[in-house]
Amino acid sequence: MARGHQKIQSQQKNAKKQAEMKKAKGHDQKTAAKAALVFTCSVCKLCFNLTSGLYRKEQHLRKMTV
Repeated sequence: MARGHQKIQSQQKNAKKQAEMKKAKGHDQKTAAKAALVFTCSVCKLCFNLTSGLYRKEQHLRKMTV
């Protein structure tokens, strides 16, 4: 295991490598689209998939407000 100065150099090298990998990966449209399709209730933290229909979400919100 590296110690002292060697450890710090190793950490900096790894951070630089991770940043380059993240930058090279770019923006993933599928991940962004999935995140946009999920609604989370702020009261009970229940997740809804918006592709299943807005009816369930609206029904849930009515129950929570009553």
